[in-house]
Amino acid sequence: MKRNATVLYLLILLLPSGYAFAEHVDVPKQAIGMLECKVLPHSGLNLLIHSSKEIRCTFTSKDKRIVEYYKGETGIKFGVDIGLGKHENIIYGVLASDSGQSNYRLAGKYSGAAGNATLGISAGDSSPIEKDDKSISLQPVNIKNAGVGAAAGFSYLYLEADKR
Repeated sequence: MKRNATVLYLLILLLPSGYAFAEHVDVPKQAIGMLECKVLPHSGLNLLIHSSKEIRCTFTSKDKRIVEYYKGETGIKFGVDIGLGKHENIIYGVLASDSGQSNYRLAGKYSGAAGNATLGISAGDSSPIEKDDKSISLQPVNIKNAGVGAAAGFSYLYLEADKR
């Protein structure tokens, strides 16, 4: 009887910690649409270990019912970014932990690792970048660069609503 009471007390003590662990489990993300971003020409600042460029983006939901416009900035927070005459278009697959639709929910700050090289055409790889609250991930699916350059480092993306 004493042994059963001890086990019961242990279970009662451990139950709240089980809920705490469950809160930190990532919910699988599902595709909710595409985000196409264009770097605005002559908007960049390139300091070799830091770069930034203004962007304009269009989000289209998977069912094509929602189209939202964003403006913002992208670049390398820390790394190397050297280039000449680069023009960039990036298409991201948008993944979210819930399929709920709210106005301009992509607005916010994103970060992740990136790297590419361009000599006429581009080659490179970027891992998904995540929103700071980890609710949304952007997976690069198509990067089109023209010009000459190379970039690698810790990238960022900042988006805000562009209510045209």
